[in-house]
Amino acid sequence: MTDNTDRQGLEQRLLANPFDAVARDDYAALLLKTDCAAEALAQYELLCQQQADQASHLIGAACALLALGRREEALTSYRKSRDLDGFEPVEKLEALAPNAVPSTGVTQLRVVSGDRTDGVVQFSSARGNTQKVKFEDIVGADDIKRTIRLQIIEPFVNPGLFQRFRKQAGGGILLYGPPGCGKTMLAKAVASECNAEFISVGISDVLNMWIGESERNLAAIFERARANVPSVLFFDEIDALAYSRSKASSEHTRTVVNELLAQLDGMGSDNRSVLMLAATNMPWDVDPAMRRPGRFARQVFVPPPDAEGRKAMIVEKLADVPCEPFDVAAIARRCEHFSGADIDGLIELAKERALASAIIDRNERPLSQDDFESALSEIVPSTIDWLRTARNLVKFGGADRSYKEVETYLKRVKFN
Repeated sequence: MTDNTDRQGLEQRLLANPFDAVARDDYAALLLKTDCAAEALAQYELLCQQQADQASHLIGAACALLALGRREEALTSYRKSRDLDGFEPVEKLEALAPNAVPSTGVTQLRVVSGDRTDGVVQFSSARGNTQKVKFEDIVGADDIKRTIRLQIIEPFVNPGLFQRFRKQAGGGILLYGPPGCGKTMLAKAVASECNAEFISVGISDVLNMWIGESERNLAAIFERARANVPSVLFFDEIDALAYSRSKASSEHTRTVVNELLAQLDGMGSDNRSVLMLAATNMPWDVDPAMRRPGRFARQVFVPPPDAEGRKAMIVEKLADVPCEPFDVAAIARRCEHFSGADIDGLIELAKERALASAIIDRNERPLSQDDFESALSEIVPSTIDWLRTARNLVKFGGADRSYKEVETYLKRVKFN
């Protein structure tokens, strides 16, 4: 038979059964052979989505990417294939990707619908990532780390003890608090401490303009997590994906929330050993159904760092920076309500002042107390608006005790 006849036959098989992986693999190989690299790439990426543990699909995608001139993406795909079953070296790719080059720890799966490519779902894996974040890398937040270790990490690393109490690993945790206080870093540290695959999901990974595609993206993400247990599935800015249906004006928003709820409930699937983590700056906009048992039943408040935490952050961030002796504790005390990101901004402003002195006045010198005093006069804590909103919510929220941790914090820091 000619290639055209082969192609027509394979297309008929796939129309009859879109889940025929053997036919799709043959079809992708034929497309690549006949110089239809873009079409072959779409087929290989769909195969990667259906069978994520097969090296041959990633290798095929790498060959297609190379034919399209996308060398770096080809190398990424080929490096990932080395860790999977059935890996066989490919000479033209091996020459470009020596074994000494580490894996990036990122898999990209392009979501394909018919002849339309709708977007890229990117999964970031903590395994193989040389930049793992551990709890010891996070300055301060000792109480939060203790709570997270007991409620989240120990069921993963000590399953025997929890099994005797019929307590399973998995479930959902919602991290909430002002922006820039380390919610995403805490989520990455949880994955590292659990030795679990970390799958980070952003808004653009899910939401799509085509009807039904957002829901399909969500289903694919959850299937990926279930296929790679133990895994930590992290939804950043969950309020955008799970916006309160009572406030939503769009039917599309409601259907996305419904699909997310169904996936969290494990409808037709098993979510055991899949830990769902979510982070939000606006928990009051998250649909209340998300906080029911079996979903994000536990909420952990991540506040701005306290004075000791701010002091430790400043010391750590200036470890390799030339500085005059100055009163770090006094600076930390003046940074009340500063988030970790605000402290970064403060230090950057102080550095800019010292660099300006070196460039304009030709006076190269270390950072001084005056540099920080000047920076403090220019920066305002980014958490203030959030804390005011939270204060009003606590004050006028009536019987709702969802934010009792926030209420305790506001009383402790005497925020008025």
